[in-house]
Amino acid sequence: MKRILVIGASGFIGGYLTKQLLTEGYAVRCMVRNPGKVHELADLGCEIVKGDFSDPSLVEAALESMDAVYVSVHTLAPQHKDTIRLDFMDVEMNALKNIVAACRLHGVHRLIYVTSLGISANSNDAWTSGRWKTQAYLLESSLDVTIIQPGMIVGIGGQGFNMVLANAQKRIAFVLGNGKNKFRCIAIEDLVYNLIGVLDKSTAYGQCYEVGSDDVLTADELIDRAAAVTGHPNPSKIHIPLGLLRFAAPLVELIAKSPKGAIKGVLDGLGADMVGDPSAIRQLLPRKPLSYAEAVRQALTYQNK
Repeated sequence: MKRILVIGASGFIGGYLTKQLLTEGYAVRCMVRNPGKVHELADLGCEIVKGDFSDPSLVEAALESMDAVYVSVHTLAPQHKDTIRLDFMDVEMNALKNIVAACRLHGVHRLIYVTSLGISANSNDAWTSGRWKTQAYLLESSLDVTIIQPGMIVGIGGQGFNMVLANAQKRIAFVLGNGKNKFRCIAIEDLVYNLIGVLDKSTAYGQCYEVGSDDVLTADELIDRAAAVTGHPNPSKIHIPLGLLRFAAPLVELIAKSPKGAIKGVLDGLGADMVGDPSAIRQLLPRKPLSYAEAVRQALTYQNK
């Protein structure tokens, strides 16, 4: 039985991933800062260890006896008090350095990292340029690394999709930006299929895979098509200028106790297209992904269980 560590299991992607790994018979350990948030995973048989990826000793302990590690971290959220003044991408890079060092110590070679579409060395915003650096660092680490890059993830619990779904069921939708930026969509179940599917594929070592369905939709279209699935009319839309939100970002970060630059970083990335090309991953894992409408219906079914 392969032993897997999931870092980020209390988050949206990590939670779904952990449940599916357990369903498929893997022995799973999760490192989380607040074990109380993942009691459902413990009930399913997951081993829960308390830890913070900013603490090298805790990361080392969590990786002991593991065969592989998934990393799905979200440094936009509040972090440990000792890292709160660091830039949010510095928090993530430091965490990855701790993880790589612990992998080398325990002989854990397999690492799978979730980032996002739109990652570029030439990007002007801190989010995508920072994640380009973290990807490059991992790919040069000498570990067997695979990087999975999703766009708009469709599933209950995803912050982006939750906002889309809420807007779709209102008469008036408030949209961040001009509503014209494009997203390639992927159901959370299809994302998890890709994450687990590459685990034992040696041809995936050292590769970055852009993942998603055939649907590429604007922010406004995401709302309208979700409205159609839920039986609502297309809402009127009020577009909120990103520049206005950036001006307030430092205050929001202070109130939310987020790392420095976190809110501005995500706002800077919101205006960019997240399209990519999933052809490479489909050659490796040929299962046809759900369309956006199918993914929305599946998410609603999951929500109503």
